[in-house]
Amino acid sequence: MNRKPTPASEARDLRALLATVVDALTLPYDLDDYDQRLLRRAGLVRVLVSEALKENPDSLGWNVDYLRTKLTAEQAEQAERGEGR
Repeated sequence: MNRKPTPASEARDLRALLATVVDALTLPYDLDDYDQRLLRRAGLVRVLVSEALKENPDSLGWNVDYLRTKLTAEQAEQAERGEGR
């Protein structure tokens, strides 16, 4: 059951979106694959923000969670390979 978003919940979701975008676009500069990782992340962010601009605020939280999941998976993969963040 979906509830209609309130201004407070929309503001919370937008803050979460912005925080996730900042996290996605923040990487240490000294990574060997910095450019490739940033390019992949920018593509994910583009899709996320495009979805957020649509007139369907119900999916904003899901999209933020999806991006966070992708970032966590990428970081875990890098850690597993011993490449840090």
